Amino acid sequence: MFDKFFLCYFETTRECNLDCAYCMSKTDGPLPGPELDTDEVKHLVLDEVKKYSSKSAVAFSGGEFMLRDDYREILKYNASLGQWSFINTNGTLLNKENLLEIKEITSGKIVFVFSLNSLNQEIHGKGRDDRAAITINKAELCREYDVPYFFVTTISKNNLDGLKELGEYTKEKNIPILRSPFVPRGEGGNLKELLFDRDDMKEKIHPFLRENYLSYISFTPFFASSRFFEKGWLGLNIAIKQLGCQAGKGYAGITPEGEVAPCVHLLDSEVKCGNIRETPFSEILENNQIFKELRSRDNLKGKCGKCYYKNTCGGCRALAYHHTGDYLEEDPTCFFQPEDETTRSELEEMQNENVKKFADFLRKSSPWKELF
Repeated sequence: MFDKFFLCYFETTRECNLDCAYCMSKTDGPLPGPELDTDEVKHLVLDEVKKYSSKSAVAFSGGEFMLRDDYREILKYNASLGQWSFINTNGTLLNKENLLEIKEITSGKIVFVFSLNSLNQEIHGKGRDDRAAITINKAELCREYDVPYFFVTTISKNNLDGLKELGEYTKEKNIPILRSPFVPRGEGGNLKELLFDRDDMKEKIHPFLRENYLSYISFTPFFASSRFFEKGWLGLNIAIKQLGCQAGKGYAGITPEGEVAPCVHLLDSEVKCGNIRETPFSEILENNQIFKELRSRDNLKGKCGKCYYKNTCGGCRALAYHHTGDYLEEDPTCFFQPEDETTRSELEEMQNENVKKFADFLRKSSPWKELF
């Protein structure tokens, strides 16, 4: 059994009530089969996640998860297994009544994840069909009724100029934020020009992320030293085995039809690891060769393979794949240029200090102290 926190990102449906500019979950191409029904979700996903990890959560996404007629039944069943549910939603269907209902049927084991690409509606609207003000309003609804939430920001060329303002807002409000890189997947498959580059990372994205230590999950490039990580992070017995890229390590994705990949950004790509209708999910996680390769950072290539920070960062495996076709190649959006495994970043000390703050937040704050 996996002995640390494990997150399954499950796209339960491709149906949605928005028409976003580059939706990464919808596709015009042929699908590998019908979407998983209620019993399949319960037993092929939720039971298998429980089997694999004693500390786990399932992120339900889409499309729009709350459009499923069975979403309440699924949430209640997941809670009965003792697992947390994250609902990735655009928030348009959320109101006081169903928020409190969801809180009750999950016994409080619920976190809402709202997509917010910018506070500026003109920038936010370049990629999303909802309104930034509505998203913030639904987040405030969660705050009012003591339901945990955080923001996820899909970063592309479209919203680089709005990151600073967004970072200041989330830092001031003490709101965790997760960066999600745009990749040419789904309806965004032909929009490779929106991929950010290493200059964007150095000048705009990395400063945005490191200014709020509550952004420290799945954050690359990451320059906390391995020595500090072992002493200052794992020494606290926090149930997240690594910082940086978690693809294939503490994280996996499933499509609505049951296809598995080591990261949501690799779903529908050639990096396929099997289908849970054919092979148990826990078996795929344990035995699939791609997952095995990603568990050891010694398999990384290029500068990621010789980087001093490979065990606390590892580069973004999805961006490596979408730029090079190889999920083990170096992350071309990283601005750090190590000569060898002894080269240190000038940002190391600052990031070590922020990790301390982040760890302290996790240990003291609900629901994270219960989760991790």
